[in-house]
Order: sequence, then structure tokens, then C-alpha cells
Amino acid sequence: MSDVFVSYKAEDRGRVAPLVQALEADGLSVWWDTQIAAGSEWRRDIQEELDRARCVVVVWSKRSVGPEGRFVRDEANRAQRRGTYLPIRIDRVEPPLGFGELQAISVEGWKGSRRDSHYRKLLQAVRAVMGGKTPRTIGPDQASGLSRRGAMLTGGAAAVAVAAAGGWALLKPSPAKAVNTIAVLPFANLSGDPHQDYFSDGIAEELRSALARLPGLQVAGRISSEAVRNEDAATAARRLHVSHILTGSVRRGPGMVRISSQLLDGRNGLEQWSASYDRPEGNVLAIQTDIAENVVSALSVELGRGGVQALTAGGTNDPEAHDLFLRAVTQAQNDDSESSLRQANALLDAAIAKDPRFARAFAAKARNLSYLADVGRSPEETQRGYAAAVASAQRAVSLAPRLPESYAALADALYGQRKISAAMRTIQAGATFGSNDLQLLQAAVIAFVAGGQTRRAIGYGERMVQIDPLNPLSHRRLYYALFYDRQYDAAIAEAQRTLKLAPALWVPQYFIALCLMMKNNPQEAQQYLNVLPADLTVRLAGEAIVAGKLGDRRRSDQKLDQLRSVYGDAASYQFAQVYAQRGESDKAFAALQRGIEVNDPGLNTLRVDPLFDPIRADPRFNRLLKQLDVGA
Repeated sequence: MSDVFVSYKAEDRGRVAPLVQALEADGLSVWWDTQIAAGSEWRRDIQEELDRARCVVVVWSKRSVGPEGRFVRDEANRAQRRGTYLPIRIDRVEPPLGFGELQAISVEGWKGSRRDSHYRKLLQAVRAVMGGKTPRTIGPDQASGLSRRGAMLTGGAAAVAVAAAGGWALLKPSPAKAVNTIAVLPFANLSGDPHQDYFSDGIAEELRSALARLPGLQVAGRISSEAVRNEDAATAARRLHVSHILTGSVRRGPGMVRISSQLLDGRNGLEQWSASYDRPEGNVLAIQTDIAENVVSALSVELGRGGVQALTAGGTNDPEAHDLFLRAVTQAQNDDSESSLRQANALLDAAIAKDPRFARAFAAKARNLSYLADVGRSPEETQRGYAAAVASAQRAVSLAPRLPESYAALADALYGQRKISAAMRTIQAGATFGSNDLQLLQAAVIAFVAGGQTRRAIGYGERMVQIDPLNPLSHRRLYYALFYDRQYDAAIAEAQRTLKLAPALWVPQYFIALCLMMKNNPQEAQQYLNVLPADLTVRLAGEAIVAGKLGDRRRSDQKLDQLRSVYGDAASYQFAQVYAQRGESDKAFAALQRGIEVNDPGLNTLRVDPLFDPIRADPRFNRLLKQLDVGA
């Protein structure tokens, strides 16, 4: 067993070599792929070394974050699940989506000196991970400030991913029958070109989306399905709690595509149906529809005319538009930075130009526009961004009234405009066509919390965990709802489960700290706040509250001053939380009023936030709520 496994893109080997030499000079055993024996089964050897290493250093570079960095992302994902992930950066790049909450330590331009401060920081972090600890590093978006999307999260309105809107009784949190549960694993790319991964993965995701629209099926989510892509059918089915597995492969050539697919019994791995299609690229939608129809037939699910329409809702038969769409979706999934999302929307605009009736492209564009609105540099820019998102989503709904993701995108944008009631009505309409749709369920958790219906939100969070059990976001939605329902012990337990899936996340640590504050255990709460980046808005506000509860008013004021100097009015909601907890009601209401003026997204949870319980009985509180659309 090696102390350290180094994951990197092969073309970066010369740049990685000095790091390996330095770590070995400091007494650590290092494994990297130059040590693979001739004739060995190289993927098996890599997996064994990866699983045995006490720390996995993942080297993010221009090559490894790009489409050709698939193996690096796979190794990073496996390391995250084991709690051994440590990212470094040798180029000025952002880690792909899902790998950025623990800062990638920069060693750009490092010449190999072991005295260099950046290397010493890296070595310290390596030893921390080897000892089972989380290194205290600052995420890339938190080092200099907090984005509007981060403010939504930290104000209590979302958890990392942009908050969507809610749902109604149509999203009943009741499990599907075991026979009607299925997971679509990522399709293998047999084209011989790793740049085609986006296409094979996109085909699998579109099948997931189509099948999830059928009321007789419960389909495992993408993140969980990708987590078991290398498992056998029986193991994958057991981990995902499904009865069937759909797998396949894609081989793409000039003007032609071959798609093969198999439906397997999750109990024994036996094949129940299979087919292979050799068609022109323009027939991809027809191939997907045929696969889906055969799957539901094999599972004895009644399809009907409405089901057929659901399978094809919002798609396109234009091969160029379809390819642009898949590229855009992959771009946004792998990197949700502002520049990446703008590039994705440029691809979507090109797809729409090819097919102006491509509803899924309009819906995807709306989601990206909402994300971009969250990081708007002014209230006016944010307002324009959400208005554009609403318009794009409304176009998607008009083009494909049976497409759940269109309603989820619209609700997302309405929620960003703080039109909670309208967002909930939108989800009610969308749930008619996809009550098991994960985007709708995510939206339902957030909106029902904001509307004060936290018990319903818990039910939707539980369903998310049921459908996407290996996705940390599912568990985060659940502990989010539990916290606002004041079930603090249950929220702590769910946050701990989230950390087992993704130890590098700091958001669960923050919610655990909040729960401990509400349980009047400020000293233990401070231990969890210590894990957060030092100048993060919620850490500063949390420490001000903790100090106040411990009777240290001077330290509490110092933390407030630090919060004000770094964030100003952008932290209005956090100021109000601190003042409410300190019993300074006049200052709390003044801060909340200022939050309304600057459109602080944290206000969406004002109705249910436990931190405001000390001032909730004040008549001014209800008057303030009437200024906001936060009701049901």
C-alpha cells in the first residue's frame, strides 16, 4: 500500500514528476502510473492502488479538466467517496463540477523546491488526509467573497446547487413498486475517441429523463448511476435499491451511430432484453424511444398514448442540434463557473437556431441563466438574468407542455425572483407529467420549506434519497428540510451521512453547527465552524452568534465588524440573524429591511428560519413577511 496515489493526465507527466520526487524525498511512498508492470491489467492495477492509498492527490490542469480527463474525474470521484481526495492545480483552472468545494492547492509555476511555501502547504494537507482529517483549505469561490448563489445557500435558501421551487400534493412521497425501479448506467463509448464521451453519457441521461416521465417507473438519478458504472449488475442494483439495470454502448462514426442496449435483472444479472441499432445520426431520438418502449414492455409497465408522448417530449430530430445540446449539457455539468455556463448557453443558442422548437434546449438555457443571475454583479443584473430565465423556460413549457424539466426550470427562475407562490403552482403543473422527476423534487424541497410546509419538504427530500441514494445533494436536501422543521438531531444524522458520501463538503458542517446552536451547545458548534473557510460569511455570522451565547460580546462584535468589512450589505440576512440571536430586535429588523432593498436571497427562508424565533412574535415580523412572496 502506498501513502499517496497521484491522479493526473498522462500528457502532464513531466510536470507531475517533480511533485512525486519531492513527496518521496519527504519520506512518503508514492504510486503513479509509471509503475504499472508490462503486460499487467492496467485498469485493475490502478483501481487497486487507488483504493489502497491513504491520500489521492488529483492534479487538475487544462488537460485533466477537459473532455479528455475522464479517467482523472473517475479517480477523483472514487477518492471523494473514500475520503482520500486532495486536489491540486498546476494551471489556472477550476475543478470540474462536483470537485470544487475543497480548494485545489495551487502549485502553478512551482519548480520543485521543497522549501516553497505552496509545496509545504500541500505536504501538510497530504499528511492531514493520511491521518483521516479534512485539510482546512478555502474553496475557490469563497476565498475573496461569496457569490449570490453562495449567498442563497448561506442565507438558508439552498444548498450549493441553485435553489429551485416547490411542489404540491401531486408529488406524493410514496415508493414505487420494486418491480418498477430501474437504473440506467452510463453507456460505454466504443468510438475510440474520448472526446465522444459526452455523446454516450448524454444518450444514457436522455434515456433516464424519458423513463422518469412515466408514472409507472422510478428511475435512479444520474449521480448515483454514474457512481456504480464499474459494478456488476447485481451489485449496482443492490446499492441503488432497484430491480433492473439498463446498460449499453455507443459507437459513433461519420453520419452513422450504433447504439446497443441490454436490460438486466438486478437480482441475478440475467438479460431480459437486448437490441442493437445501426442508424443515421438523425434517428437517435427514434432509437431512444424504441429502447424505452422495449424496457417498459419488459417491465410490464402500461405505456399508453400519453406515455409515448412523454418519451419524446421536448426532443429534436436534427442531428446537429442534438449534438450541440449534449455538448452544452456536459459543459454545464462538468463546470458551473460563469464562463463555462456562458459557453454552454452559446452552444444551446446554436442548437435553438438549428431547431427553434427544441424545448429541452430552452429549458437547459433557462437553468443556466438562473445560475448566472445568482452571480449577478448588481441587483439590476440579477433581475435581468432571472427575467431572461423566465422567458426561456416559458418558451420551453409552451413548446413541450409534457416536459417536467421545463416546469422545473421555470420554477427555478420564479424562485429567484422570490415569486414563491407562482413557483409552487408551476411545480404543481409539472408534477402531472413527472412526479418522480429529480429536478421537480429538488424544487419541491426548497419551495415547501420557503412556504412554511416543512413536513412536506421532508417527504420530498426522503424521496430524493430513495431515487438518488449515492448523490450527496439528495441527502443535503433532506437535512436542509429537517433543520427548518426543527428536527435538529435528525438533521445532524443526515448531514453526517452526507459527509460519508462526500467528506470534503463544508456545507453539512455548517448545518451541523446551526443545529448545535439551536440545541444551545455553542462550544461544540464552534468546532464545526472551525472547519469552514475563515472568511466565509456564514462562519463569521455563526461565530458572532456563538460568542454572544458564550457571553463574549467583544468577540461577537469583532466577528460582526469582520463580516461587515468583507461583505457589506450583501450579508444583510446574516446581520439580521446575529442581531435576532443577540436580542437586538431593532437592529435585526433594520438589517432585514436592508436585505429587501438589496434583494438578499436569504429572505426566502425568513418564514421558517429558527434563528429568527426570538423576534418572531414581534408585529413587525409579520408586516415584513407581507412585503415578501414567501407564503404558500
